[in-house]
Amino acid sequence: MHIKNVCLTTFIFFVIFVLHQNTPLQAETPTVPWHMFRGNPQHTGLSHCKGPETNSLKWAYKIDTRITSSPSIGSDGTLYFGSIDGRLYAVNQDGNTKWAFQVGSEITASPAIGDDGTIYVGSRDKKMYAITPDGKPKWTYAIGGIILSSAAVTSDALYFGSDDNNLYALTLNGELKWKFTAKSNIVASPALCPDGSVYLFEVSGALHALTPDGVEKWSKRVGSGVYDSYSSPSIDADGTVYVGTDNGRLVAVKPDGVVKWYVNTGKAVHCTPAIAKDGTIIFGSYSGFVYAVLPNCKLKWSFKTGSWVESSPAIDIDGTVYVGSSDGKLYAINSDGTLKWSFQTKGALESSPAIGQDGTIYIGSNDNHLYAIGNPLETLPAPMFEK
Repeated sequence: MHIKNVCLTTFIFFVIFVLHQNTPLQAETPTVPWHMFRGNPQHTGLSHCKGPETNSLKWAYKIDTRITSSPSIGSDGTLYFGSIDGRLYAVNQDGNTKWAFQVGSEITASPAIGDDGTIYVGSRDKKMYAITPDGKPKWTYAIGGIILSSAAVTSDALYFGSDDNNLYALTLNGELKWKFTAKSNIVASPALCPDGSVYLFEVSGALHALTPDGVEKWSKRVGSGVYDSYSSPSIDADGTVYVGTDNGRLVAVKPDGVVKWYVNTGKAVHCTPAIAKDGTIIFGSYSGFVYAVLPNCKLKWSFKTGSWVESSPAIDIDGTVYVGSSDGKLYAINSDGTLKWSFQTKGALESSPAIGQDGTIYIGSNDNHLYAIGNPLETLPAPMFEK
């Protein structure tokens, strides 16, 4: 099926309420290639690196349970991801284990990496963990609910939600700065503006904007919420907030809380939208399609996968889109919506891809593997010896 735009005031397919500029948003800090869910605090999924030209498998890292946590990448190239077995794994760039840290229950959230290399991750055991780069516990912070929300980290604070209805802001020493209580569970990851504003999406379908001190600026119900740790708001350079909903909508909201437009895919949108350099919004749906929508609410292209899409897209510097599907494939889609390549795994892909400094794509699968997909190493000529 093709995307159908649902206008707020008329019955035409696409209506523009407010145009915004296509200003690119900086992706991630150069020293940490992918340091939290969606690569950066704004959750754009945009990388400054170029992805691979082919679907060559570099390595596959196997564990005993499925991997739904999305990987993060440290400044030294170490991969960090959680698992249903309750471990946070640290894997070297060559695919060998660096260490594994055991917590009390499942980890489905994506780890966040601080400027000093500290890894932060929450668990269903109702604790947020701070772990040193060598795999040692730094501190834990216990709360009243399970943590499915991927943390967002800045130079001085850590933000995450819980199914106890609270959004927590902690210092990097593990002390509470403030908390905001919503009306329902907060399992999505909070998104952060450069000015310190915090956006959170709760399961009831309300999108909230908070000041840096945790005071609510506004709240807007944009549709049914999503009880899923992979869905979160993303923020464009002009402050427009995009969020997917369980009733099939991608909603664009202005910084003052006014809805600009929305589109309807007909099926739930459980992923976090990605934002390309030119402002194009990329997202998947349970319709089985990946969509590219221009900032003026016009459809740029749609790409059909083999099944529903929950994985959130990542975009490289050339505009190539990388996204997983429940058909078990990782798709690389050119900026014009044509297929570049695909890579088949043996399980559904709920995890979202991360892009390494060398362009390698990393993604977890329900077949119990973390995959590294990248350009094959160049074949070096045989050494020449003089007789």
